[in-house]
Amino acid sequence: MKSIFLFAIGFTILNATLEELIWRGVMLSSLRQNTSVVYAVTVTSIGFGLLHLSIGIPLLPSLLFSFGGLFYSIVVLKTDSIYPSIAFHMVINMGMVLNGWIN
Repeated sequence: MKSIFLFAIGFTILNATLEELIWRGVMLSSLRQNTSVVYAVTVTSIGFGLLHLSIGIPLLPSLLFSFGGLFYSIVVLKTDSIYPSIAFHMVINMGMVLNGWIN
């Protein structure tokens, strides 16, 4: 039980932080500078879902992850900060680990 909890904490912090830094911190902000906000959000949201599809997650959950990417992008745009999206992402990841969906 202790190892599951430690994995959940480690995975949650590392994965959520890195994915948000890459997808919203680097990619969304870079695309926003050179394209429209709608294009930047669309590309990064779909790309986020495709990343999960490429690592073996089935199509439907990967599609849902695209909607998660949309949500995280909106959070970043509305708050002008990446920290709330990292926090939301951590909550989702923790739930998936503790439910056994990620192990």
